[in-house]
Amino acid sequence: MRKQIGKDIGARVALAGIGAAFSLVCVTLSYFVSVMSLTFTVLTAVGIMIPLSKNYYREAILASIVVGVAGFFIANLRIIPFLLASGLYVVLSVFLHNKKVNQIITFVAKIAYSCLVFFICYKLINVISVDVSKISFLANFNQTGLYAILNLVFSLAFILYDFLLIKGYEYSKTIINKIIKPKNND
Repeated sequence: MRKQIGKDIGARVALAGIGAAFSLVCVTLSYFVSVMSLTFTVLTAVGIMIPLSKNYYREAILASIVVGVAGFFIANLRIIPFLLASGLYVVLSVFLHNKKVNQIITFVAKIAYSCLVFFICYKLINVISVDVSKISFLANFNQTGLYAILNLVFSLAFILYDFLLIKGYEYSKTIINKIIKPKNND
């Protein structure tokens, strides 16, 4: 019995380590290869899904924290997209999906979270002093209208990202279960 528990802990830590390493490589690549920064930021979610594919939530949270801290030392403030859209959000989204929480409540929570993420990004853009109203097709809107339109577009993109995230999780779960044979208690 004790030997079996030790193997289970080893598999949990190994999957978390592999996932964290993959996510950290993607964070590093998103920093150094600026042309593909969005692609690598989205791919960081794949690393967090590796322990989640076996329902190892604590290990996925640990991997997210490790990537966030180590990524801060590599990418400084460019770690913010990982923290907001990958990291712990992936764990929470997969948890809500697996626990079959009411879809309406989940959808409303995800829309509220996307509005929060947009607000943070919008404020960061204002700190950097980028005047979004200078874009020709957006110049006709006042500040509130511009914010509402951009927030709506961002929320739609975020919901699409979340949908694809869950589909990617389901696919990764089948792949990981082919590689690591499920036990009776998984």
